[in-house]
Parts: sequence; C-alpha cells; structure tokens
Amino acid sequence: MDSILDGDVQTVFENKDLVDSSTIVDQDRIYGRDEQLAAEARAFRDTLDGERPPDLLLYGPSGTGKTLTVKAVANKVKERAQESGIEFDFVAVNFKTMESHTLDRAVWKLGHQTARKAGVVWDVPRSGVSTDMKYTRLYEIVDDHFDSLVFILDEIDALTGSTGADEPAYSRLLYSLSRVMSEQHVDTQLSTVVVTNYPKFRENLDSRTDSSYNPNGIHFSDYDANELIEILERRRDAFKQDALEDGVIEIVAAYGAQNEGDARRAIDLLRDAGEIANRAGDTVVTQDHVRSANDSVVKNRVLEIVGGMSVQKKLSLYAAALVAKENEGAAPSPVVYDIYKILCEGSDMEIYTQETVNSHINKAGTYGVLESERVSGGFKSGVHLVFKFTEPVGAVLDTLSEDERLQEIPAKELVEVVKRRLRD
Repeated sequence: MDSILDGDVQTVFENKDLVDSSTIVDQDRIYGRDEQLAAEARAFRDTLDGERPPDLLLYGPSGTGKTLTVKAVANKVKERAQESGIEFDFVAVNFKTMESHTLDRAVWKLGHQTARKAGVVWDVPRSGVSTDMKYTRLYEIVDDHFDSLVFILDEIDALTGSTGADEPAYSRLLYSLSRVMSEQHVDTQLSTVVVTNYPKFRENLDSRTDSSYNPNGIHFSDYDANELIEILERRRDAFKQDALEDGVIEIVAAYGAQNEGDARRAIDLLRDAGEIANRAGDTVVTQDHVRSANDSVVKNRVLEIVGGMSVQKKLSLYAAALVAKENEGAAPSPVVYDIYKILCEGSDMEIYTQETVNSHINKAGTYGVLESERVSGGFKSGVHLVFKFTEPVGAVLDTLSEDERLQEIPAKELVEVVKRRLRD
C-alpha cells in the first residue's frame, strides 16, 4: 500500500495525458483535419484584428475531431492574443454531461465556466434565481474581463429543454447569444462555436433564431483505419519507449474503425489497454491487452445503457438481439414481436402491443445501441421496422442476461424458434 501511495509503481506510460481524449493537444498531433483547422484559423484570425469572429457550426459523427481541432486553434489564438495585449479566451461546455438539459441550467453552467476563466467567483445559485438574472451576471463578467470571447457549445442538441416546449432550449440559447451584442448587453466581441453530431438540428430552430443565427458550417467526416493509425502514432510517446508491442496501434485503429471511425474511442481504448497492462504488472502493452480493454469497454457501455431499463424494455431488446444474432445484425420487427411474446409467456409477464415493443426498442436507439429503418415487403407483413445493432449483439445479450429476471430464458431453444420465424 505504501509503495502505491508513494508512486513507486511500474508503469507503461511516459505521459498519460496524451492518451486522455479531453487533453488539448498541439496542432502537429492532429492528423487528417488540415482543411478544418485552416477554416477555423481563418475565422479566429478576426480576433487578432480586433473584430468579431464569425459563428461556426462544426458537424459530423462522434470522435471526428470537432472539439479537438477548435480547442487547439482557440488555444493558439489565445497565445497570440496575449502577445498583442488582447484579452481573449474560450469557454467550452458539453451539454450532454449536464444533469439537467434545461435553458436555465445551461445559462448557469455557462456563467460558472466563464467566471472560472475570468478568475472570479460565480456567486449565482443554481436555483431560486431567474434565468434572466443568470444571463445578466454572465454578461457582466464577459464585459468586465474579456475583449473577445468564444463560447464552444458542445453536443448542443442534448439541450432539449422541457417536454412540450414550443422550441428546444438550444434554440432559445442561440437566439440570446446571437443578439447579445446588437442588444448592447456587452461590448465584448462575442461569438459561438456549435458542435453537433446532427447537422439537421437547425431544422428545429425557431424562425427568429434561424434568422439571427447564421454560422459558417464546417463538416467533419469519419476517420478510416489508416487515418486512425496516423492519429494514434502521434500519441505513441504517451508510452515509454518499446512499451507498445508491434501491431497494438493497428488493432486499436481497427476497433476504432468498427465504431464509425471514432478517434476519441480509439485513444481511450489505447489508454485502457495500457492501464490493464499496468494492473497485470506487465512492461509491454500487447494485443491481448487491447482485446481485453475492448471487451470491457463494450460491456460497460452496454451495461450503462441497459442497466436502468424496465423489465419490459429489457425483454423487448433481448428479443431484438436474439433475432439480430441469427440474421447478421438485423432484426425485422414482426419476428422480434413473435419472440417477445414467447418471452413474456415464459416469464408470466403482460404482453404489450407491437407498437409499444417497437417504441421500447427504439429507446435503445437513442443511446446508440441500434438503429431502425422502415422497409416494405417480406415476412408477409408489408411495411415494418428493421432494427440494426450498432453495438455487438453478443455483448447486449450477455449484459441483459445478467438481470436475474432474464436468467431463466431458454436461449438455445429460442434460437431454433428464431431461425424458423426468419425462414417463414
């Protein structure tokens, strides 16, 4: 115990921060994003000329460098601005990680982060104070401490707001921020960088917001396996010399490519493999460490998603996974419903309608477990849904099977039923 607390522990890492996907890295460590970096640099260049940078909209799949690149550019501009005596900074908030996705909480979070950058106390309580008062204090801090400020609004589509609202909370936030200078709340040059996986989020903007918010769009595409290899090679010095077995980076990149070219997941996976090696007392990270890390990551991700589901939702998803496993990852909803009914009968559970079961399964889609599409023909049922799993089906089944209420399911017998239903 004392040796651990004193830091006398063998490790494969030289600089572990380099395989922390949240670390802001220099531009020379960023690969395959020259065009996007150049576009962001051109926009931020206005700051150094005393002008307001244009609003930016960065869109594309998860883990494709959107937040990474804009933080790297903003960091470099901050250095240049300090040399010129310009008080410039950026405030980044990821709305997906907030415990509440309301406008009021978003404004409070922006104020809290802005106060931290300004080096002042954010003296506004989370509750008991109106949203307008939170805005007022936020603008006071902005005006008093910055010549130029950029809000990086990450995963903004998660800011949905209250159910039944006329417009999503992110629409109202963007409306306020896009008009803050014209309405003379601040003299600071204030602009926004919106980061989203869903470029169509603008379709839900209120007409007033759509009129006043006009960003420059920058698209980010998936990384392929070769690009992921280059990205990981630029993080190799996170490890001690010769601490990575031949082929480790390639297998990590292959797993990353399977996850839609997500570089963030690939970097995290490389770090996790190193941590497994450390726990085992090994001095070299091997391909087996990577496989173990990937299995653990997949299981934990699925467990996090399905852990809080009701038993009916778990039965619905279990039925879909059973079908998908025998049908190359795709599960036609009529077959899924047949299996679901058998599961319910065997568990003495109430049988819900097919519409409800489809809805339960689609809920899993909001967490990235699967996708659904409506198709026509086949299975003698006309138009129906087909669920396609984006997470490994085996991991989904294994995780669901850990629920004691599902442990008595005769999976082998059901597989034969699934095969017959798929042939019919």
